[in-house]
Amino acid sequence: MSFNLIDLVKQQLSDQVMKSIGGVIGGNDSQNSLAVNSALPGLLSSLTSFGEASPSNADLMFKGIEKQDDSILDSLGDLLGGDKQSSLIESGGNILSSLLGGGGLASLVGSISGFSGAGKSGTSKLLGLLAPIIFGVVKRKLMGDGSFNVGSLISMLTGQKSNIAAAMPSGFSLMSDATSSASAVVENVADRAVDTVQTTAKEGSSFIGKLLPLALLAGAGWLGYSYFTNNKSAEAPAVSATNVEQVEQATTTAVETQAPAMRGELLDLEKNVGSAMGAVTTSLGGITDVDSAKAAIPSLTEATSQLGNLGGLFAKLPEAARGPITKLVSENMQGIQDLVTKVASIPGVGELIKPMVEKLSTALLMFK
Repeated sequence: MSFNLIDLVKQQLSDQVMKSIGGVIGGNDSQNSLAVNSALPGLLSSLTSFGEASPSNADLMFKGIEKQDDSILDSLGDLLGGDKQSSLIESGGNILSSLLGGGGLASLVGSISGFSGAGKSGTSKLLGLLAPIIFGVVKRKLMGDGSFNVGSLISMLTGQKSNIAAAMPSGFSLMSDATSSASAVVENVADRAVDTVQTTAKEGSSFIGKLLPLALLAGAGWLGYSYFTNNKSAEAPAVSATNVEQVEQATTTAVETQAPAMRGELLDLEKNVGSAMGAVTTSLGGITDVDSAKAAIPSLTEATSQLGNLGGLFAKLPEAARGPITKLVSENMQGIQDLVTKVASIPGVGELIKPMVEKLSTALLMFK
């Protein structure tokens, strides 16, 4: 009989469990929901890829599942609401680190955090919490089918790929390890910025001081991006048709050795990236108060989602063909950063657009 592994795991997430999970993530209801809905298929996809990579990987993952105490599923609500919650999260995080590695786990955390707007610390805890639940469900399913071995484990995960893919929320994609490393640079600088502002707040800060983390986060995003692109430009113009035209010839030169079909796709990608960045610039430029900020969020969301999808296509390009698109993005990063800093100084706007700015930073970092 066919089954859906995602649904089996979701059956464990009762209202009581979800309430505890929300407390672990620490976001608002929308962020928590997005985090869980992206973490489940994201984690299963990562584990499937890991297990399929080599027999030794598959064996290591099987041993982790074999050791998992699946009895936690019988009292999950009480367990998460008690003093054993921290140890469960820690054990789950440790097994994921051993399987996916620091870079792989960080990239997964970055993808989920960037998509949902939830903090990376809470997202990391969420994955640590979900891992034992998923392992427990997989163990019971395999044991119930009477085929608890490495081969049946990989066969199960491989057979669930379509269900996992179908559960991926629209606009959600998994970052590469390299992109995650860039995000780590952003996070470190942003954390220091938040610490600085919190210290200032204790001493008596102004309203602008409360908005400062957003402005510094934008700067941190630019710093992380520059770290990987070695961009030395101090300033850059806003996105325009002129900017796109300036790199069009370079794009053509870079791809002229490719097959005709590939050339067209690459040129379309470059134009679409420019168009999406232009939409971001236009949306940010139109923000003058809280109402206009609220009105701009849908268009910013759409453009950011488009950049995320284009970033996935960009990652598949031959190395030699990436340069012109990277140049286009880097030339217009400063203009976007300046706009973010400007609108962040408008009363009531900073905190309103902060989640979107974080997602935008993650999307732009994909074009390293």
